[in-house]
Amino acid sequence: MKRLLIILLAVMAIVYSMPLLTVGLGGGGEDRTKEPGGAELVDGEGTFDEKTTITLWDEGQVKTLCLRDYLCGVVAAEMPASFPEEALKAQALAARTYTMYQLSLYEGGMAIPERHSGAQLCSDHTHCKAFCDIEADGESMWGANRDFYTDKIRQAVDDTCGIIATYEGKPIAAVFHSVSSEMTESSVSVWGSERPYLVSVESPGGEQAPRYKGQVVISEEEFKGKMLAAHPEMDFSESSDKWFKASNRSEAGGVIDVSVGGVRVSGTWLRGQLGLNSTNFTYTPKDGMLYFDTTGYGHGVGMSQYGAKAMAEEGKTYDEIIKWYYTGVDLTIKS
Repeated sequence: MKRLLIILLAVMAIVYSMPLLTVGLGGGGEDRTKEPGGAELVDGEGTFDEKTTITLWDEGQVKTLCLRDYLCGVVAAEMPASFPEEALKAQALAARTYTMYQLSLYEGGMAIPERHSGAQLCSDHTHCKAFCDIEADGESMWGANRDFYTDKIRQAVDDTCGIIATYEGKPIAAVFHSVSSEMTESSVSVWGSERPYLVSVESPGGEQAPRYKGQVVISEEEFKGKMLAAHPEMDFSESSDKWFKASNRSEAGGVIDVSVGGVRVSGTWLRGQLGLNSTNFTYTPKDGMLYFDTTGYGHGVGMSQYGAKAMAEEGKTYDEIIKWYYTGVDLTIKS
């Protein structure tokens, strides 16, 4: 009798434990929580980059990716895979940080841009960050070196897994560009908004960049047509050597604003209108043509990618590179 009672108690224990063993199993049953920033964090095994998912508007469709795959695609699209490992790590950290910064804006109530078609991010480098599918595009980008560079990029992402740059506890707008002049630009000089971590700093490696020096040549008539289409009130009755007056330049040399035909415009606007490599330019009129010579490529704010390359070649580590280009930031590990 005593033996039978023991058996019955054992059976009851098994039966009552079964629901506990099956909770959370099956389709759609996983427990999800919202990570600050609007990204979805899926409970379970894996790193922060593997557990966090984002949505991306790319090639005419909304894609759902884990953060790790997204960052690998961003690093591959934004920085040459031949760059030193520490530079690639700095790029991965900057891309992760900027992603979390963007998502935090949505968490704070900012509407997702219409151009994203409902996705949190897009693959347009002029709006978010460039992206490529390294599985699908690796061979066309790297040929026989596909596996080597794919592994190199994944390692850079994994070696910085979950690490972001923060200022006062919040992810920063970790913007980056191809190459600056001898100094990077401050955010206030380029966009008019001051951020304490986006100030002008010395930047090496410019001479290594193929587009460090550039030139745009345009006829005087075409230039006038472009300007007048946007600002009919501009006056080009004087000789062309007097069309540009009283420019204000940043500490790094970029044109903040300048009077063109009597109308003051920003250097950023003029760069866009003329297709200049940067706002750090000079112009020379000659024989009915205008010659615009530029230094640097991109907006010049934040991390210079060729600067990161040069610093890595000098022996600097990714965290030193990040803290150099983003003044006063901390590195925070998310798990």
